[in-house]
Amino acid sequence: MEAFADIDGPVRIGLMALLGLAALIVVALFLLIALVRRVLKNRKPGSRTVLENQQSPLEIAMERLDRLQAEAEGMEAEPFIVEVSDIVRDYLETAMRIPAKEQTSEEFLHELHTRSGLPDVLQARMPRFLDQCDLVKFARQVLAETQRELLLETAGIVVRETDNALSNDTETEREVASA
Repeated sequence: MEAFADIDGPVRIGLMALLGLAALIVVALFLLIALVRRVLKNRKPGSRTVLENQQSPLEIAMERLDRLQAEAEGMEAEPFIVEVSDIVRDYLETAMRIPAKEQTSEEFLHELHTRSGLPDVLQARMPRFLDQCDLVKFARQVLAETQRELLLETAGIVVRETDNALSNDTETEREVASA
């Protein structure tokens, strides 16, 4: 059998190696800073940062409703109903922190009845709106063109009036706080 060579002791890293590693880190940081500066410098004057580009829940909902209205004529009934319902539910979930997407229509309406201080438009319009959506989704009811227009109109009213009510509540709270 061949004998194994004995293991050498620890290898000491010299001062020069440590200085070289430190210099490498400094150069890497310098290059990273230069890259970030170049990207920021080359930005177009009109470009916005991600935070500046965020839209309000109202703006998002209204854009989606406009897009749906443009596409509504060629859509099948069920995808149309799912989208119009999702637009309203997404808006309410974002603007009011109501878990609208995870709830059935019945659960959602029950929550509307149990919460206080909600905009009147929700009590007035949402039951009929959700019933119409459910009839198409689950009972496979045919959706006439006039019904599509009415659902789009109702969705727009719910979103706009809810947003107005929330804006008024926020302004009132600010006035009370400043008084």
